[in-house]
Amino acid sequence: MPLKAYILINTKIGKTADVLKQLKEMDEIKHLDVIMGPYDIIAQVETDSHDSLSQIVMQRLQAIDAIKHTMTCTVVNVDQETQT
Repeated sequence: MPLKAYILINTKIGKTADVLKQLKEMDEIKHLDVIMGPYDIIAQVETDSHDSLSQIVMQRLQAIDAIKHTMTCTVVNVDQETQT
């Protein structure tokens, strides 16, 4: 089962379209949305492991000059039957 995460991305002013273009070239990114609020883009990512997710964020996304900040939110599986 792949590891799924959402990455919230804050871009430099006027650079959102440029960042989107670069992100669309990454195979691990399954969906992109431009959003309003403190972040400009939300990216849905699927990888094989936490290590590959870390590599994507730290080496590939943070290498894009127009990205100011990212926040990674990893999806967790919660068994609904065990919750009280």
